[in-house]
Amino acid sequence: MTSENADYSQNIANYGAAAVKKYRDISGIRNDNEIPEIFLGGQIAIGLHDEFRLQCHVERPYLTILKELGGRIDDEVISSMGGLRSDVALYREGRPFALVELKICDERDARGGKVLADLEKMRRLSVRTQIDTYLGILLTDISRKECADRRSIIEKTLGANFSAHSSLELAGYGADWKWQFLAGRFRKESAESSSFGWKAE
Repeated sequence: MTSENADYSQNIANYGAAAVKKYRDISGIRNDNEIPEIFLGGQIAIGLHDEFRLQCHVERPYLTILKELGGRIDDEVISSMGGLRSDVALYREGRPFALVELKICDERDARGGKVLADLEKMRRLSVRTQIDTYLGILLTDISRKECADRRSIIEKTLGANFSAHSSLELAGYGADWKWQFLAGRFRKESAESSSFGWKAE
């Protein structure tokens, strides 16, 4: 068990990296960025449950989480969040306390716009409930940019830094590129802040 304010960022990074290597082994993929996000979520949920005895839900609807936290569900909420799901939702004693969104950040998201979109998606729930929000990303080398350079670009886009990371890994069988799993807990400093008002811890 851990304290109420425990930060699970490094654990998410560790389990995310292990999941990528595990999926390579069981599937035989040649490129590690082919891993499905739902597999990442499942493996991270298993790891956090086994290590900390947390209850973890995969693909948990935002409306279910909001209801569990005592929030009111009306037409505006349904319109804003009705189709949204958390890749992993963390629970303590039956009550949700954190969301984890996961992204594969390869050539298809060179500057991190999709990562920022996930962060803003979580904000729709966090501003109503003060629930913790975590991002975990599989960051890959891309053409003419290695992970270290990409990380600084994406952190600039987010307006905050990831606090945890795995080691650099070769991306599979005979690959000539590398990846790293990054994670962090991000909180909006105020509901009125811009996209660059996120605070990483």
